Amino acid sequence: MRRRRDGVLTVLVALVAGGTIACLVAALVDGLGPWVLAVVALLAAGVAWLKWREVRARRAERRTEDAVHDLYTDALDRAGRGDHAGAATRLAGALRRGGGDLTAELQQCLAAAHLALGETGRAVAVWREAYELNQREQGDDAPPTIAAANGLAAALLTHGDRAAAAARYRDTLERCRRLLGDADPETVAALNGVTRTDPTPHHDTVAALYEDLFGPSHPDARIARRQSAPQDPATAHLATGDLRAARTLSEQAATTPPALNDLAMVLREQRDLMGAYRAYERATELSDPLDPHHLAALAGLTRIMLLQGDETNATAALTDLAEAYATRYGPHHPETTAARRNLARLTRPA
Repeated sequence: MRRRRDGVLTVLVALVAGGTIACLVAALVDGLGPWVLAVVALLAAGVAWLKWREVRARRAERRTEDAVHDLYTDALDRAGRGDHAGAATRLAGALRRGGGDLTAELQQCLAAAHLALGETGRAVAVWREAYELNQREQGDDAPPTIAAANGLAAALLTHGDRAAAAARYRDTLERCRRLLGDADPETVAALNGVTRTDPTPHHDTVAALYEDLFGPSHPDARIARRQSAPQDPATAHLATGDLRAARTLSEQAATTPPALNDLAMVLREQRDLMGAYRAYERATELSDPLDPHHLAALAGLTRIMLLQGDETNATAALTDLAEAYATRYGPHHPETTAARRNLARLTRPA
């Protein structure tokens, strides 16, 4: 009601102002008749009305953006407290309002909430919508499309549709290797998926690749090596692509830094990036700064940042990690040189 009153007042002021201007012009220009004055006044009122509409639309857009941000923030808080149903409700509400620049994050978090609730079919639907939207708007080879493809494949695998997941992972891996290189987190995610869905997975080959790329103690290298000869049920399930069972067992054991790191890896493979971030962060809180499990958690955090597109903070975190390796192992240790190589790869101009 107040906005309507403001609009009416704006138009009336414009009419008065337009009429005044027209009268002044008429006094200066000989022969300007009343019809011309009326036209000038109407034009002035029309311009004012259009300006009012523009301001009103801009305010409505800001209100929508604020509402989406508030829903997103509340959803993250609820997910952190284990209220995944409440988080899903708010994330879905934010997407119904348009999502805006947060659409990708909202879809990823909504799919993760559905997975946490065991609603794997809904998670597949969310990721499929995200993939098709990015494919339609940005093309098959765009980074957001590749990320959504990996998310869709992970949801399909968790849902139990191994054939569809394997096909999606293979297609995505080809694109990742062609466009991003072997060291990119999306390439790693796709390669992990291809390996787990293979009837005869070669985790030892993948482990050797990761050790060469990232260093022997990097989370990806360590979990790949462990999957080649699993010593615990959670790792055995992860090695064969049973992400749902791997998550359940990892959540039950997540009380120590190494167990939290294992849980973070499973969550990351399911594309629950915020959940993985929280698990890695908790592992750092429970371990000493130079403890190997602390350093592994920091390496895991940098991978999450990269998957979230946060290269600035990932670069800072990787710089700190390289310094921590140098302090613990020495400047020429393989772990230190691997960390510095990873940092150089990240900061190298495209």
